[in-house]
Amino acid sequence: MSNFDNINKAVENLDIEHIMNLMRSLIRIDTSVPPGSSYREYVDTISPYFGELGFSIEQVIIPEEIIKNMPYPLEGPRINLVATKDYDRNKYITFYGHMDVVPAINNGKKKWRFPPFEATLTKNGRIYGRGTADMKGSMVCLILAMQLINKLNFIPKYNIRILNCTDEEVGMNPGVRYLAEKGYIKGTMFCMDGVIIPLIPIGTAGDLNIVIETIGKSCHSGRNFLGINALEELIPILNELIKLKKKVEKRRSKDIPGDPRDVTGKNLRPMFSLVIIKSGEKENIIPGHCQLIINRRIIPDENYEHVKQEILEAIEKGKSLSKALQVNTTFNYDTPPLKVNPHAPAIKRWKKTIALVENIDEDNIQVIGSSESTDMGFIAQNLNIDDIIITGVESAISNTHGINEFVRLRDIKTLIKEIIVFLCYDF
Repeated sequence: MSNFDNINKAVENLDIEHIMNLMRSLIRIDTSVPPGSSYREYVDTISPYFGELGFSIEQVIIPEEIIKNMPYPLEGPRINLVATKDYDRNKYITFYGHMDVVPAINNGKKKWRFPPFEATLTKNGRIYGRGTADMKGSMVCLILAMQLINKLNFIPKYNIRILNCTDEEVGMNPGVRYLAEKGYIKGTMFCMDGVIIPLIPIGTAGDLNIVIETIGKSCHSGRNFLGINALEELIPILNELIKLKKKVEKRRSKDIPGDPRDVTGKNLRPMFSLVIIKSGEKENIIPGHCQLIINRRIIPDENYEHVKQEILEAIEKGKSLSKALQVNTTFNYDTPPLKVNPHAPAIKRWKKTIALVENIDEDNIQVIGSSESTDMGFIAQNLNIDDIIITGVESAISNTHGINEFVRLRDIKTLIKEIIVFLCYDF
């Protein structure tokens, strides 16, 4: 049989109970963040799988001075796993996955078909559980792929490094950012926090949140002439921001396609969204404080400093028409944008891999950008690389971050095949 026939047969013959035991071992650990208090248990559980395959194991803990600046109620050490195996190759591939998950609403007591922290396989081939799609399921695929590579006596074409990291779901300082800054990433980055759909992501937006506060003077609403309504005095600023929004959202990337569902244009566009307004305590009290939060998605074609400056200019124009006693603005640049080179050698190899495993023509594999952000933006920015593969086991119907999150068993098998083919197949 051909190399691919061996791979295909080995994956199709995987014992389902073996797959599920591995899935259960990871899903059962509640790594919800916040607080992210179970990272130690998770790392202690997953490390032996790689150790048994001959990987060297290192645990990297994020310094407390970094963690204390994250505005969330976090608990426990932020322990990141680094597993490395040298196959005497001249190239490296770094696989990446994050161990944290978003919380299960009401701890899964309502509306979940099955307990969220117990991986459950149904008769129709769905595996339910928090993190199955985002993204412990992908780590299960990687472990199973490496076990089969070992069993089949294949030699990967890369030395392999595996990172399983903390705090992706709360951004700002995910573990992978710290590992990048400390030099742990080698060669091509293979991010498994994506989808199984046959496409090549080549760009994502950065994530900027802006908090604007207007300060007025509180008083009784029956004597409003004695106060300054902070909510009303935000309105001139709001008007200028809406003008800026219309201007911003007319822009398009020069070369990164956007979401095909976006009927406003073909290429990726920046987004400017007014998302939260907080003001007032009681209907008969003039509010003395008002807060507006804006979410700005920055495409790779844009410059952060320019984006920041045009927002400040719009605020200044609004302030000139406002009676607010004070206007405070805070910028929280959570994630930078990402741009990937679709012609990088590893990405071209990945495209061939998808075509072979999923039996489709390379020309039918879509190249796409996304207005969602990824912590791979930190990697591209810190290391100045554009050789980043993004895939995963999530499907369009996985209900990621929602109630009854699930993956399909067939997608688990597809990703296992793709990892093995990418690492070992002779194209």
